[in-house]
Amino acid sequence: MKIRLTARNVVLTDRLRVHVRGRVALALGRFGERIDKVSVRFTGTVAGRGPSQKQCRIEVELRPRPVSVEDADADAFAAADGATDRLSRSVARALEREQDESRSLSFSAAGFKP
Repeated sequence: MKIRLTARNVVLTDRLRVHVRGRVALALGRFGERIDKVSVRFTGTVAGRGPSQKQCRIEVELRPRPVSVEDADADAFAAADGATDRLSRSVARALEREQDESRSLSFSAAGFKP
């Protein structure tokens, strides 16, 4: 699984890179053979009066459909943690839907109603 990290208006330190790679590997490890690429993008935004927000968006090239999640926080590590927590559940749901659809097609082709 290839993990690509990019950042705009956020400092992408080595510590943050290692943290994100570890979290993504943990979240997606059980789906490894189904995933081609993972893209992690941090974007910093300056809020009006409050603290600046760091947005973490993770996109997964999942066969057959892509999955995308995001989270935002004042801390880039917290934003990455929130996004990776959502990521595992989102990928699992996408694969379940795919499995349900293929089962439905198999029953339909055989003349059965699910």
